[in-house]
Formats: sequence, C-alpha cells, structure tokens
Amino acid sequence: MTYKFILLPLITGFFLFAATPSFAQNAPTKQEQTQAQEVAKEKAIRDKIRLHAAKDLKAETKADAKLAEANANEAKRIDKEASYAAKQAKRSAKMEAKAQRNRTDADDQAKKAAKAAKKSNEN
Repeated sequence: MTYKFILLPLITGFFLFAATPSFAQNAPTKQEQTQAQEVAKEKAIRDKIRLHAAKDLKAETKADAKLAEANANEAKRIDKEASYAAKQAKRSAKMEAKAQRNRTDADDQAKKAAKAAKKSNEN
C-alpha cells in the first residue's frame, strides 16, 4: 500500500518531466548577428521608402481633391448660369408671345378702325 502511494507520484513526475520540452540556450554567432542587423537595416530602408511613397501619395491625393473641388465649384457655377439663362429664355418667350398677341390685337383694331373710317367716309 505504501509502495502505491510512493510509486504513483514518482511515475507521474517522470512522465511530466519527460513531456516538458527542454530548451537549450544557444548564443547567436557573429555571422547570425550581422545577418540579423543587415535584415533589420534593409527592413528599415524599405519602411522609409514606403513611408515616403505614402507621403507622396497623400500629397497627390490632396492636390487631386483640391482640383476636383475647384472643378465641382466651376460646374456648379456653370449649372447656375445655365439655369438662369433657361429662366430668362422662358420669360422672354412668354413676353414674345404676349407681344405677338398684342400685335395681332392691334392689327385687328386697326382693321376695325379702318373699316369704321371707311364706313364713316361713305356716309
């Protein structure tokens, strides 16, 4: 009975010890260190290039946005002018139609007046 109490923890401990991975400390060599430094330098250079490209793209985008805004404002102004011109054309068309009616009315009255004058001259 006492052997079971002693053997069970020993066997369990042995299996746990065997199951845990062991890590060996190995210092990087000079070549690995220089290679890691070169990789870090190259990565830093690539990051700087990407950052510079992103800044350029941002500046170009900002300039394009300003140009697009100016174009939109110009288009809005032209649209307003076209709308105003259309209103003026409609108004002038109404006035021309009214003037035409007035001319026909005046012609009719002139004819009536001429007829009346002719009739009064005959009497």
